[in-house]
Amino acid sequence: MKKKLVKFVSAISFPSLTVLLVAALVFVLVYPAMKDSFSKKEKGSVFLFIGDSITDGNWGVKSHTSKRSYKDLNHIYGHGYVFLCASEMMSQYPEKEFVFHNRGISGNTIVDMASRWQTDCLDLQPDVLTVMVGINDACYYQAGNDSVRASLSAQAYETNYRQLLDASLQQNPDLQIILITPFIAPVGKYQIDYDAWYTLVQSYADVVKSLAKDYDASLIDSQKLFEQAWKKHPQTPVSYWVWDGIHPTAAGHSLMAKAWREAK
Repeated sequence: MKKKLVKFVSAISFPSLTVLLVAALVFVLVYPAMKDSFSKKEKGSVFLFIGDSITDGNWGVKSHTSKRSYKDLNHIYGHGYVFLCASEMMSQYPEKEFVFHNRGISGNTIVDMASRWQTDCLDLQPDVLTVMVGINDACYYQAGNDSVRASLSAQAYETNYRQLLDASLQQNPDLQIILITPFIAPVGKYQIDYDAWYTLVQSYADVVKSLAKDYDASLIDSQKLFEQAWKKHPQTPVSYWVWDGIHPTAAGHSLMAKAWREAK
């Protein structure tokens, strides 16, 4: 056995041995750090995801309200990135008994979210708050009259967003916040005059980026996230990641879930 082992080791070239040693060192140094980023969370920590249809993922009984089924544990997280985040975290750290809530509601704007913030956010007392909202604000702004535009402008969006974050931090000064920017893709009707759509949506995304800095929040730039995927896979249609221009496919949700885990 010793002779076989010696022959095996001697057969490994110096460059190969160096690569193996470096890989082992990276694993030893990086893996514990990755694990610690989750293991440091307290037992029973509450993770809340709130937003529009991208977060919603048809969780519970489908309806345009948060009054859905909380008992069907097979559906309470929806079928999007929230489900992927929750399932991995819960299976990786069962001893932590983390609690996850999905409070995405299809069609919501920041104004809609503000009207339910007490019930769907503050009352749940989150330790980690993830927010993604803005695409509906942009779409309704584009289609609306002057009155609608005034209430859904990027400026109004920022004012309302700040109020919600302020209320959350007032309740829990140690709250960890993860903000996700809205995004747009050149698919379907959004292919028409895409540059204008892109500029509009980015005005809301820029607000989120600014808020992330001001509130020391983690930021997921979803526009950048998807554009990187498009560039990395140029032969794959954009619709593979975002099927209608604003809603991710399963592949797109997987990208978002991975980014969420890395943002922590």
